[in-house]
Amino acid sequence: MTIELLKGSVDNHIHCCPHINKRSTNIFEVIKKAEQLKMHAVGLMDNFSNTSGYASLVKKYLPKLKLKVFGGLIMEPPSGGVSYENAKISLNYSYFQNDGAKFISFPTHHTRHIAKLEKRKKNYIKNCFYIPDTGPTQETMKILELIAQKNIVMNTGHLSAKETINLVKCAKKIGVKKILIPSNTFNLTTITKLKKFRPKFEFSYFFISKATDIPLTHVDGEKHKIQGTNEKLLKILIKTAGPKNVILSSDCGVSILPKPHIGFSNFINHIQKLGFSKKEIEYMIKINPKKLFNL
Repeated sequence: MTIELLKGSVDNHIHCCPHINKRSTNIFEVIKKAEQLKMHAVGLMDNFSNTSGYASLVKKYLPKLKLKVFGGLIMEPPSGGVSYENAKISLNYSYFQNDGAKFISFPTHHTRHIAKLEKRKKNYIKNCFYIPDTGPTQETMKILELIAQKNIVMNTGHLSAKETINLVKCAKKIGVKKILIPSNTFNLTTITKLKKFRPKFEFSYFFISKATDIPLTHVDGEKHKIQGTNEKLLKILIKTAGPKNVILSSDCGVSILPKPHIGFSNFINHIQKLGFSKKEIEYMIKINPKKLFNL
């Protein structure tokens, strides 16, 4: 059943690019396996660079490939940080016209919220991105306007619940239509508050895996654990968000986890065991991501 469900599916969250951590695979292996499994598309993510360049390289030199490969920008400091110019450049970072970043994400590990959870030093935390209580800065608003204008996906990154709500509220007011929220660490109350803005909620295999118990290097030489979630809570959160509003992904690539296609398959199997129907799963791994990323 799981192999059957993989046909036509989309895993929008794969870390196979060069990284400070050892990767379990590389772009070419990911593409080859996804093509063999007749998946519809894979999305490349990297905390160190704009992955639309890698995706464009695949498109240019493997033109007969049926699989769609896309990338985008996580605005971490190594990839240029949170700036309008960085976001603007990412949109044209391709061999083809109007074929750059399919998503722009706010920071993941360089947010004050995550830095505090990782028990970083004060100077590190001070320099990390955050959404003020008064609302996003002028620079952030310019980025939101750009995302709205180009109608691409805004990924909220790893902000606190309060910051995420404030960011999404402003994004919707300014005209951003496509919003993806990494939701593995949020509670029921936060999901309920966010649901009224009609975003897509992303849940990933990584956060129910052993990777959350092992200190890893994500953005520098230091090792830190990431807050995980349990399957019982995961079921409640997906039910609350509603399968038609959820996207499932592997978030695999780190060497201690299975290769992305195996992690994705394992996750689908977990979701089946939690009692979600075949049709509900198809929404979460096929219908929803295809529509969100315009695939």
